[in-house]
Parts: sequence; C-alpha cells; structure tokens
Amino acid sequence: MSQDMLTLAAIRDELAGELLGGRVQRVIRPTELSIGLEIYTGQRHQVLLSAEAQSPRIALTEERLRRGADSASPLQLLLRKYVRGARLVALEQPDLERIVHWRFAGPEGAVELICEVMGRLSNLILVDDDGAILDAAKRIPARINRYREILPGIAYVPPPPQDKLHPLHVSPAELGAALAGQSGALPRRLVNAVLGVSPLLAREIVHRASGDDGDAWPLDDDTLARLHEVLQALMRLPQTHAWEPSIGYQVQAVGTTAMGRTAVAYAPYRLTHLDAWEPIPSVAQAAALALGPMRPPDPYAQARADLVALIDDQLERQRGRLASLERAAVAPDELEELQFRGNAILAMTWQIAPGQEALQVTRSQVTGETGPKADETITIRLDPALTPSENAQAIFREYRKREAAAKQVPQRMAEVEAEIAYLEQLRTDAELADDRPALDQVREALQEAGYVPRQGRRREHAAASEPLRIALEDGIAILVGRNSRQNDVVTFRLSGPRDLWLHVRGAPGAHVIVRHGGQPVPDEVIAQAASLAAYYSSLREESQVPVDVTERRHVRRIPGGRPGMVTYRQEETLVVAPHPPADNDS
Repeated sequence: MSQDMLTLAAIRDELAGELLGGRVQRVIRPTELSIGLEIYTGQRHQVLLSAEAQSPRIALTEERLRRGADSASPLQLLLRKYVRGARLVALEQPDLERIVHWRFAGPEGAVELICEVMGRLSNLILVDDDGAILDAAKRIPARINRYREILPGIAYVPPPPQDKLHPLHVSPAELGAALAGQSGALPRRLVNAVLGVSPLLAREIVHRASGDDGDAWPLDDDTLARLHEVLQALMRLPQTHAWEPSIGYQVQAVGTTAMGRTAVAYAPYRLTHLDAWEPIPSVAQAAALALGPMRPPDPYAQARADLVALIDDQLERQRGRLASLERAAVAPDELEELQFRGNAILAMTWQIAPGQEALQVTRSQVTGETGPKADETITIRLDPALTPSENAQAIFREYRKREAAAKQVPQRMAEVEAEIAYLEQLRTDAELADDRPALDQVREALQEAGYVPRQGRRREHAAASEPLRIALEDGIAILVGRNSRQNDVVTFRLSGPRDLWLHVRGAPGAHVIVRHGGQPVPDEVIAQAASLAAYYSSLREESQVPVDVTERRHVRRIPGGRPGMVTYRQEETLVVAPHPPADNDS
C-alpha cells in the first residue's frame, strides 16, 4: 500500500526517536530501486528505503536486509562513500509532503538522502551540502520531465506545489465550496480538494464524520462542520504526536459466518472504516509487512509478470548501453584542449630537444591570449622516441578520433533513449493489459522490435485487442489506444487533423483522441478524455496527473521510431485525477 503524508510523519517520529545520532554501518541494495541502511545506536536497526513503483516506502525491518540486485548502482556507491560511517543527524519532513530528508554528517562531509514516497514518481535522491544532486535511484532527464530534472550536478528542486486547500487553514465554508466543485464519491472529492489527504485517509475521515461511506450524506452546515472537525483533528497529528497505530482487516464471510480476515492496510490512526482493526506498536515496522487486499484471482497474472520481467531485462541492457555512451561522450573542452596541445608542440618545436619527455608552455606563448589563465603553466607529455612533428600528429590523430566520436555518440544516445522510451511504453502496455489478446500484442511488438525471437509460425488471433471507443452526444467520440500499436492506429488512422489529441506528460501511456467532426468540444468532455489518458498510463495510481492536450495535426511520428512513438507541440496541460471508463463504455 502507498504511504501517505500522515503515515510518513508517524514513521519519521518513530525513527527519529530510535535512530538519531546512530552510525551507518552498512549500505546495501535489496532491489533495483531500493536502499537498505544498517544504523547502530547501541543496537542494530535495519531500515528499508524503497522507490519501487509497486511498493514505495520507508520501513523498519526485524530481519537483516540482504543484497538483491546483482551489482552496485552509482547511487549505492556514493552512499558508501558519504553515508557509510556517517551519523544520522536529522530527519525532516516538509509540510504536508510525502518526502523525508535524511541528513548525515561524516568524514566526507554532510549530505542528504531525500526519500520521495510518491507512488510511481517515488525516488531516492542524494544531494550535497549545497543542494546539488549527486545521484538518484531514478535519473529523470528533461525529455521525461522538462520542469524537474533529476540528474547529477543539477540543483535539487522539490516537487511543484499542488493547487489544493491546506487542511489546517481552510474554513468549513471553503471546504464545502471545494467539495461542491468536485464530482464523484465524497472520499474522492476530499482527495482532489485537500492537500495531504490520501484515499485511505479520506475514507476514514468520511466514516468518522458520517458513520458510513458518506454517499447519501447532504453537505449542509452541520455535516460540513463535522467533516471539518474530523479532518483537522487527524491532520494535526504531526503537531500533537497523538498517534494510534493500527492495522486494518477485511473480513471474508459466507452468509453470516466469518471465515477469516486479511490485513489490507496500516495507518498511524485507528482504521475504524474497515471491517476490523487492532492496535500495533509501530507504523514503521508495519510498513515491512506483506499486506494484500482480497482480490479475485487474475488468470493472466503469471503471463503478465513473465512479460514484464522480460521487458525489464531488456530495459536494463539498454540503460547499460546508455551509461556506456554517456561515459564515451566527448565534451567540447576536451577537443579544444587536444587541439591546443598539438598546436603547442608545433609552435614550440624549436624548444624540444631529442628524447625530451615533456613540454611546458603557457597559453599566451601559443595563442597570444590574455586573461587570468593565460600565464598558467601547462605540461604536455611527449613520447621521447618520436620527433616533435610525430608527437603533434599523434595528438591530432586522437583529436580526429574524438571529434568523430563527438559526432556519433549523441546520435547513438538518442537512438538508445528512444528504445528505452519504447520499452517503457511496452512495459506499461503489459501492466495495463486485461486479457490474453492485449498481452499477446505486447509480445508480438517485442518480437517485431527484435527483442524476442519468434517461435514457429506467427499466430493469428481470432479477436485482437481493439482501441476503446466511447460515443458521446452531438457525434463526439473518445478513442483510447491501450497499447503502443493501438496508439498508432487511433492517432494516425482514426483521427482527423483538427481532432484533439491527449497524452499524459512525461510518462508512458495511452494516446487519446476526441473526435468531434468540427463540433465545439465541451470542457467536461476534454476533462473526461484527460482522465482516461491518466488512467491508461503508468501514473494511474497517482491522485493528480498532468495531461497534455493539442490538436492531432501537431503530432508527428518520430522518424524511424517504433509504433506509437511521437513528438508534439503547441500543447496545453491539464491536471486531472485518473478515472476508469464507465461500465457501459466499450
């Protein structure tokens, strides 16, 4: 389950009481996107910090954490340098945020490990004492998020503030007005209107205020006053520290007989809206438990998991290629320096004696330049077995070799980045696939891209997965591509140049078309289409998702790109809550 702001506040309180002043003895990597810390305070504590999309969390485990990833990541190597042997000196949580700053002081200086526990956007980011990023579990370049890059050397910028009400500064009347402007069930409206309120917390607030799920609850002055009172009481817990950790259960019953219960949630307050609950001593320890709601069995779970694992393996290979290319990239300064050294040898040939191993020059001697660095001495290594001319030509050969690399590497990096983007899209396709034809289409896309060898003759499917079509009034229709091939179809075969095109910003997901035939498109239709784009994306678990909207004529295929890979311009961005299609949509 996802950890909300209150859960992280309670975990921060618990861990601060136990860990502050402790020394970090081990730094391990249990999974690809998690870090484990062993902190000694007279006894050993095992802390798990995870940015995994399915289980982002901060947890205190009883068992000693073990290495799971095959190799150390750049982030783990930096943590070993700066954090192992350092002391934990502060644990801080920004107001109403799902972020915890771990501050360490050690022989290599002070650093912060920033844990952003935000669903699929979760990350672990190490910054230096000046706020510059050293590295992160997930590097985020501008092509994914132009507003907030997460790359080494860039200043850390916190997530942008959400346009919601502050729970402790809002009046009952303001709360009522905000809720009235939202649609859907009352708990969802609370999530969309108030900062720091998660779906679990919203259900608890509504239950405490109304005694039920609030569906038939009129938002009059009395009910709003009760809702406001409960909201503020729970949201003041980080100030009052009156935590009541509990674990909540779903009870399975046949007729009137209870057959068993399953732990489905934990929280730093009593979970009275669930079938049953009981107190627990620690939220941080509960976060290490394997909880799971009772769901009907998924007949495609294993096939989906196998496909996702296959894609993850290919993603790892491509990311390794990209890292190698980044190391091979040539900076303009490097070329300039090689050119200077070759010219310096030719210019100072008269000073070079046979067998000389080094030449010392200044820039002013070679180029005549002035300035603060013009008279700095530069040492150029020479091969004593070569003449000055041969030494210069050797440097010029290296210059030409590096110059050629400088032209080739960016193109190759762009190609690998495009492959990574396509694989990320296919991974989302697999995760969202709800039937066998949809899963088979993902596998076929991998085969066509050369990632998976074909086995035998190509199978023909009797019922191939089709785009979602929603017919509305006035001849308007919404088309949703639910995988990369459908994305290509709805964008370039089933839409006109003036139709609206929508896609979640900076993440894999559906291409959504609003086909209007020249009719004006109501704002509520655009909002519905944006919510579908958010739902059929890798960000569907987020409460608010940015979605870009433009006319289809501004969308172009990437030359030589895979199906569904596009660029677009002249977009506007909406921020919406993901919503699935209605039951009668098909």
